Amino acid sequence: MSKISLRDVWIILAGYLAAIHVGKLSAVIPVLQQDLNLSFTQAGFSLALVQAAGMLFALCIGAFSEKMGLKRCLIMALIILGLSSLAGLWITQPATLYVLRFMEGIGFLTISLCAPAILKRTSRAETLNFKMGLWSSYMGIGVSLAVLMIPLLLEYLDWQTIWAILGCLCLVIAGMIKQYLNIEPALVTQPDSSQAATENTSFWQIVQITLTHPPIICLAIIFACYTSQWITVTGFLPTLYVEQGLDLKRAGMLVSMVVLANLGGTFGAGMLLQQGYRPRTLLSTGFVAMLCSSCLVFAANSWLSFELQVVSAVLFSLIGGMIPTTVFAITLHYAPRAYAAAASVGLVLQISACAQFFIPTLSAALISATQYWANLAIITVCLSMLGMVMTAYLFKRYPK
Repeated sequence: MSKISLRDVWIILAGYLAAIHVGKLSAVIPVLQQDLNLSFTQAGFSLALVQAAGMLFALCIGAFSEKMGLKRCLIMALIILGLSSLAGLWITQPATLYVLRFMEGIGFLTISLCAPAILKRTSRAETLNFKMGLWSSYMGIGVSLAVLMIPLLLEYLDWQTIWAILGCLCLVIAGMIKQYLNIEPALVTQPDSSQAATENTSFWQIVQITLTHPPIICLAIIFACYTSQWITVTGFLPTLYVEQGLDLKRAGMLVSMVVLANLGGTFGAGMLLQQGYRPRTLLSTGFVAMLCSSCLVFAANSWLSFELQVVSAVLFSLIGGMIPTTVFAITLHYAPRAYAAAASVGLVLQISACAQFFIPTLSAALISATQYWANLAIITVCLSMLGMVMTAYLFKRYPK
């Protein structure tokens, strides 16, 4: 039997498209600074704002999606994402950009919550790690496609038209999922009878049982330490490379290579988990690699050759990519109940979103104030060290 079905492909494809919307802003920051007169700090705020919805509502949306239906929420999320991107045609000032990025964040968040929960319920135990490895690549593939293709398309189209096209793609996929995919009936066939349990459990009970489950909180902090520094580094690399004299197209190609390297880590971690490697080893290795390589990219950029800086950035993304696959896989195992899977992912994403909201903004403010990119290494080192400490605590206190 194939490890992945056509239904799985549609679910994962929705995640890839959602991630493209996250990455599309970093690909055009230099253009937006001119068109909308954005400061660098405002650009950093815009980059982080897509995470505001997750920071505020992830846990509640995760619990709500279990009650409303995962397929229905997935379709609604694609529609919200699509309409918000289409509305980019009318962006003429930063305030409009902020509002639409927040709305896109709601769509992105809901897709990120529903997709792994659907995969959990429709997968056999022996194929789940493989599918989670594939799912965890959605950020790497989506962001890399955005930073690679959008600078090329800017030679023929303006950025608002590109955003409108991406919005139309969301609506098309939402229509295809509604018309051809029958997800909900498949969920009730699972032996854990999770659908029946969900119907007998209130929204607030799902929230409470998730909030009081310490392993999920530990995993949320671990994931936040990874995502906040990854989105910061990959989001600002195009600007750093442009400042170093590269044109936007070449900078986009280099950053897309960095982001694509993340896929090696996400796919590789899925296979390593499938072969029995310990999650603690994969998480610790990822954080050590991110700590060392980020220091080379930023703290050593005054004396390290540009080529070695790029290689270090690739290693940062490649080896660090083992972290999200591992976190998503063991979050589903650590979920307090089967019907709390989406809520558990929601809590992980909510704490992660808080970090992704504040870290890029504070990083941009720090760089703007000091005009010194090496200061970014201080932030990445602290996050990596916190991730290693929380990993050690999780597996010592809650071995599983």
